[in-house]
Amino acid sequence: ALPKILSETAPAFCMGSCSFVVEKSKESTARVVVWREIGVQRSYTMESTLCGCDQGKYKGLQIGTRELEEMGAKFCVGLLRLKKMASALEYNLPSNLLDIENELIESSCKVT
Repeated sequence: ALPKILSETAPAFCMGSCSFVVEKSKESTARVVVWREIGVQRSYTMESTLCGCDQGKYKGLQIGTRELEEMGAKFCVGLLRLKKMASALEYNLPSNLLDIENELIESSCKVT
């Protein structure tokens, strides 16, 4: 769910570049180790570039501090949204309770 949320909210995130396959060359990475040895069900690695993007609104542009900060903010919003979605399901809360807070959070994360 987190990658889907990020693909909807973060302009620098590309779901098409994601790989959820555990390749032999990745077996010693932290995300695979915590999944296998500790049992963390959803462990991700987020990679970044300073060279630039080949998709989205940042296509052809070099990534700078501002874009990295935006991605960090969108990641935090994604985690909050994921938590609130889980809480709404757990406590059977109406989904529109998430909208007002999400709008406030989203407006504070915009890079200008």
